[in-house]
Amino acid sequence: MVIREKIDKFRTLLRASMKSEDTEEWLDVHFTRPIGLAFALFWHRFGVTPNSITILSIFLGVAAGVMFSFTDTLYNVVGVVLLMLANFCDSTDGQLARLTNQRSMKGRCLDGFAGDTWFFTIYLAIVLRLWNEPIPLTTVPWGIGGLALAAVAGLLSHSPQSSLSDYYRQIHLYFLMGKKGSELDSYAQEQAIVESLKGKPNAFWERAFHANYQYYCKSQERRTPAFQRFHKALMAQYGSIEQVPQELKERFLKGSRPLMPFTNLLTFNSRAILLYITCLLNCPWIYLLFEVTIYNLMYIYMHKKHEKLCTSLMQNIGEERQIKPLVILFDFGGTLDTQGCHWGKMLWHGYEAMGVSVTEEQFREAYVYAERKLGGKPLISVSDTFRRMLSVKLSLEFDYLLEKGWLTIDEQSARKMQTRLEDHLYNKVETTIESSKSTLEQLRKRYRLGLVTNFYGNMSVVLNEFHLSNLFEVVTESAVVGVRKPSPEIFRKAVAAMQVEPRKVLVVGDSYTKDILPAHEIGCRTCWLKGEGWDKQEPEAPVADLIIHELKSLLAYK
Repeated sequence: MVIREKIDKFRTLLRASMKSEDTEEWLDVHFTRPIGLAFALFWHRFGVTPNSITILSIFLGVAAGVMFSFTDTLYNVVGVVLLMLANFCDSTDGQLARLTNQRSMKGRCLDGFAGDTWFFTIYLAIVLRLWNEPIPLTTVPWGIGGLALAAVAGLLSHSPQSSLSDYYRQIHLYFLMGKKGSELDSYAQEQAIVESLKGKPNAFWERAFHANYQYYCKSQERRTPAFQRFHKALMAQYGSIEQVPQELKERFLKGSRPLMPFTNLLTFNSRAILLYITCLLNCPWIYLLFEVTIYNLMYIYMHKKHEKLCTSLMQNIGEERQIKPLVILFDFGGTLDTQGCHWGKMLWHGYEAMGVSVTEEQFREAYVYAERKLGGKPLISVSDTFRRMLSVKLSLEFDYLLEKGWLTIDEQSARKMQTRLEDHLYNKVETTIESSKSTLEQLRKRYRLGLVTNFYGNMSVVLNEFHLSNLFEVVTESAVVGVRKPSPEIFRKAVAAMQVEPRKVLVVGDSYTKDILPAHEIGCRTCWLKGEGWDKQEPEAPVADLIIHELKSLLAYK
């Protein structure tokens, strides 16, 4: 009876440690997962963390790769055993993380790094193994040809196949179990984290993890345009996956479920079995050819079916563009006060106009220093005007330039120059805001207006200063709500405060990463006020619904 209870308990834990029946492979369910769970329970007893197990799997996977570089059968058998152990560890870390609620982004990134490291070593081992071996039916050694085949198989085939398979599984889990049951991440979300970590002490490795992962997400999103449109329309219509009608989710899952076997075939098990067989038979080149041919055909089929599914379901919920927006949410800094010119560039042009004799590179360093100081210490009070805020910012910059010895004038002359620069910039801002005010007053006759801004708690004072207070129903200010752009959460709060659906909101801002991407993620329409940016980098395919170069162009928007 006691044994029976233990078996039942083990089965219950096994089910809890799995992602879902839809996304688990037969071999994993009946072989890898049970062994992985036994390992997980063993390691948990000794307090070993999931990430430690992942690191162990890296060493095992690399050792397996080394064994596959030999033609000796015994070495290859050892390689098979080591790679199986690495895979058990890979299963163990995920199961242990789910059972003990120790899931983390670092763990997910480390897990992906582990798999990449295994197969990099394995492909390199195959290249070395084939180097002096003759190409079948010839006397010509593989040499560079083997390296080229491995590069195509690994970089152009294996890598995109695995990343898209992982993405499709996470999408399936997202519709099946909601946001908490999935690890569906986005480029915008990761970009927001990277931005939030800028300048923070002891955050180098954390920022490096997220910086690398954001491009992984970007690659997945770039290859799935139909899903991106479908997901945006869903968020615009319902706000979150939890609010999407179950009937619509079931229709998606019905179309996605037949693709799950392909996602499994394109990840680990089938590759490992084929690798074992071809290495033991001393023909690993067949493994590489399978990658380039059969696996790529499966990849193309899976991708086309998934995009077709999303396109067909899109028609059922209607294009979000057909719905007229009721609310326009504006950014302030860089949008209403400079008409799209990044504040760093605005300041630099002021430096040039006033003859401040420093280089642009020196100014940029001073600007970044001042921004970090303002972000780290409460130097701006809730009662400060825009003029006072500008004065503090310029003081920090001039202090830095004087301390570095880049501004080669005496202290008194520097402060006079700073005052003239402050007057010059404030007058420009005043003129620009007056123009913006005229546009806002006309837009207010047709739309409800709101403001979403990263500010210091003094936004109401600044709005009074420029006579803008009566134009906005809701002001969502980062220092007040406790969340900053580029987090999508600040836009969710603004939309909720306006009591409107995201699809009926147009967000207008000058920053592509801080305004457009996060607003787009929650389902809002977006208008990018594209002026002179801090750098010349451009997004490859902007997601903005509208791109304008001056605010008054919005008057023609319908």
